[in-house]
Amino acid sequence: MNVKRSLQMLVLVAWSLLLPPAYAYQPFGYQPPARYPQQYPYPGMRGPTQGQSYWAPYQQRQPQYQPPRVETYVSASTPYEQQSLVYRIRIIGTGNLKTVTPELPETDSVVLRQLGEPVVSSDSSGGEAETITEFRYLLMPLTAGVVTIPAARVTGTYLAPGGGEGPFFEVSARDPVILKVRPATPAVQPWLPLYDLQIDARIRGGERPAAGNPVTLEVESRAVGATGAQIPSVADQLKGDDFQIYPGKTVTEGSISADGRTLVGRRLETFTLVPQYGGWLKIPDVKINWWNVQYNRPEVAALLMDQLHVSGPPNPRRGIGGATGSGPLGSFFYWTPLVLAVVVLLYSWASAFLGDGRLPGFVALARMIRPVLGELYAPLAAFAGRLSPRRYFHRSRAWIGSRLPVSWKLWFCLRAVAREEDPADWVQALQFLAAKHLGVRPQANLRELGRSISACHPRADAGRVEALMAELDRAVYGGQPMSSFARWKREFEEQIKPGLFPIRFRQCKLSGRARSRRLPDLNPV
Repeated sequence: MNVKRSLQMLVLVAWSLLLPPAYAYQPFGYQPPARYPQQYPYPGMRGPTQGQSYWAPYQQRQPQYQPPRVETYVSASTPYEQQSLVYRIRIIGTGNLKTVTPELPETDSVVLRQLGEPVVSSDSSGGEAETITEFRYLLMPLTAGVVTIPAARVTGTYLAPGGGEGPFFEVSARDPVILKVRPATPAVQPWLPLYDLQIDARIRGGERPAAGNPVTLEVESRAVGATGAQIPSVADQLKGDDFQIYPGKTVTEGSISADGRTLVGRRLETFTLVPQYGGWLKIPDVKINWWNVQYNRPEVAALLMDQLHVSGPPNPRRGIGGATGSGPLGSFFYWTPLVLAVVVLLYSWASAFLGDGRLPGFVALARMIRPVLGELYAPLAAFAGRLSPRRYFHRSRAWIGSRLPVSWKLWFCLRAVAREEDPADWVQALQFLAAKHLGVRPQANLRELGRSISACHPRADAGRVEALMAELDRAVYGGQPMSSFARWKREFEEQIKPGLFPIRFRQCKLSGRARSRRLPDLNPV
């Protein structure tokens, strides 16, 4: 038995030496590195590195999701209490978002209300195209002081390959919004902080109004800084005894300005107005008090309504001074101050044209009211001086005098010094005016002036003018006083008084022979 078993073992050993070497079981695709190049079941796949599994190439094909960023803006950082602001939440992503839903901050200090639908735009200024989804809200602070609005939070889902819904995401803005709210001003009631407010009105069907026939009145209010629903109504101000008014349809609109920073509101109110009597129908004026947040001051938006001439029987109460104020008593209180103001104005302007423009007793009246007015006297006096006709007539007379003919200019200008009583001062004024208007040399002697005046005034008597100038020469330089300087001025004015014909428009200079005949006297007698 042992010999047989030994022979079998020898046969197996010999057989194993004769057969080629056998290999153990290997996974599909495995080849000995030394004999064949490496092959993989799918073309284009990279081989795994050391320590990397065969599922790594499949894992690299999964989409990469980049979360968006959130930015918040508010139209004003230091608003007033109950001022309407624009609060914007911008979600900026690379286009891989399927849905976005902002979650508004929860706070009792402000009111937030969405304005319209979200606006989607794109931006490629940074090199990579980005999609911007902007949500806009009306934000109104309710309390004064420092108000902190928590950072906005946005949730949504990514866009999966094929257009499906991908994973869920949640992101927040970096910083909260901090407002420094200023308190409301009690001077404006009701409180209405705005940037601008305008009121307009239109009357339809009022071409031929008659008592009992209705007309349509439309009042339109436009505001910058509020929606149309926040603009107060003017219905309570349209009341009167001469008409009946019935409110109609009201349309309110609200939008955001083109730059997205300000609210723009419009309110259109329609009324049916029925006149009750004939005559002039005065529709009451309307006004709305508001606070200008840009200049920090109260303002009033007012509208002066038109008057309608209504055909029909008049109001019987007007004849006895009824509510319309058009009776005898109302007419007296209306016309009397107006007539007095017109009379005073005409008298002051006529006085300025003919004289010095000062009303009789005005100086005494000013002294009486000055202690009463106190500090108000100076600004009121300055305002009255601007309305005074004196300076306007002075400018107009100077303008007219500069454009008169030469034969008229000297007479016109000498009227300004007609009240001068000193002959020496009068001579200086005459020399200055003659040099300016007649073209003679400055500081010319009086006899030369007389000859120039005679040459420019055709109606003047040359001999009489020379005699008058000689008399003035003796009085000023010769020490011989005149008997009456007033009489001399009247006679001289009679000589230079202009006429219509002939008229000299150019300067009247003496001929060269007359000027160079001799030198002027050093000490004329």
